Amino acid sequence: MNKRLDWLYIGKGLGMLLVMFGHTHIPVPLKTYIYTFHMPLFFFLSGYLFNIKKFPTLKVFLSKRFKSLILPYWCFSLVAYLWFLLLINFGEVDYKNNLFTLLLGALIAERKAVWTVHTSALWFVACLFCTELLFYWISKLGQTKKGIGFFLIVISFLGCLYNKLVGQPLPWNLDVAFISVGFYGVGFWYKEYHMKLERFLHLKAFVFFIAINKVTGYSNFVLTGERVDFYQSSLGNIALFYVSAFSGIRAFVILIKRMKRKPFLQYIGKNSLVYLALHHKIVFTLFNLVMQNVLVEFAKKVESPFINGLLYTFAAVFILVPAVYTINHYFPFMLGKSARKNRGQNLMYVS
Repeated sequence: MNKRLDWLYIGKGLGMLLVMFGHTHIPVPLKTYIYTFHMPLFFFLSGYLFNIKKFPTLKVFLSKRFKSLILPYWCFSLVAYLWFLLLINFGEVDYKNNLFTLLLGALIAERKAVWTVHTSALWFVACLFCTELLFYWISKLGQTKKGIGFFLIVISFLGCLYNKLVGQPLPWNLDVAFISVGFYGVGFWYKEYHMKLERFLHLKAFVFFIAINKVTGYSNFVLTGERVDFYQSSLGNIALFYVSAFSGIRAFVILIKRMKRKPFLQYIGKNSLVYLALHHKIVFTLFNLVMQNVLVEFAKKVESPFINGLLYTFAAVFILVPAVYTINHYFPFMLGKSARKNRGQNLMYVS
């Protein structure tokens, strides 16, 4: 493992826990806070890893990203499809449309649609591909820092404008990619300036950015009535959205940079794609069935939404350990890797 990237593994691991926790029925104020920064954070961390020198041509970029993003997206979409069929067979899901529609969804990759009702959090993988493609073009067109910055601002502005005027999800979640590319680009730049920013990794700075994130995030929710949610095309007030997102990212980076080596979080971070793909529609559904039909008395005792959220989150973490092992060792192509390469090094993804 590259020790220089330890903080990224920790960050993706902790971020993945927030994603899973946010997908449970936790109290609205807590979910509102998490959603102010957790998805922008993943685009930021992914941008940190981008290296334009690895992609001398568009053909090379598409070839590598097909293997590392598109193929895994299709593989896990198929797993989600088979699981959905199983739920329909046992009467746990009532789906009125043609089942072929769900297979078509893997090609359209549009969130909040009848053809991707089974894939849930996988929307992030499709969106990440479009985000990286946008940033690749921006890097080629802009060339200089000022040029890249100019295009990032323009593309982000267009994305926010579309969000406010139309708001309809686009295939491959391109509408979100126009917004997320800004966070991706800042993550890319952070790699160059992170040494200069190391002096600000102190507790006062953490408290300062947490305070800004909290005030602007809740102000956004109170003033607009919208919780920030990329999946739902909800941003609220654009200015407050960006301030809360970037301040939350900065506070989070300070936190994980101050952490010592955390094997538990690093494990989740290295296998974030597996957790992203399988936790919501599969593990949470399965665990919910167990709670309702087997652990009935225990479920009655756990009435706190917060405790319930923690229970579901950590149940998913441990239930998926065998799946992580199996996929890494026997089906590495599902993670965009070949069997010859070092296993378990999947840092690119979340959600």
